Amino acid sequence: MSSQKGNVARSRPQKHQNTFSFKNDKFDKSVQTKKINAKLHDGVCQRCKEVLEWRVKYSKYKPLSKSKKCVKCLQKTVKDPYHIMCRPCACELEVCAKCGKKEDIVTP
Repeated sequence: MSSQKGNVARSRPQKHQNTFSFKNDKFDKSVQTKKINAKLHDGVCQRCKEVLEWRVKYSKYKPLSKSKKCVKCLQKTVKDPYHIMCRPCACELEVCAKCGKKEDIVTP
């Protein structure tokens, strides 16, 4: 059993080798998937950009159906999913629109 105390060495190799990577548009060739794959993530920090790209790559990214409320100006102006601030507020304060931290922004 692999969870036994002190039993850290495996006696056999991995059973299923990953021979090819996951493709999010292999079976789903819809317009929405094409739009999501083509989307450019700007106005966010490097870590948030990587998180959003991971979501797109593994089909976890869900677009917004309605605008969300911004945490700074309290208006319904947030158009991008997973963001907490609208673009004008984030640019004005020079913070990441997703996490709200004051880090260097990738492609503002």
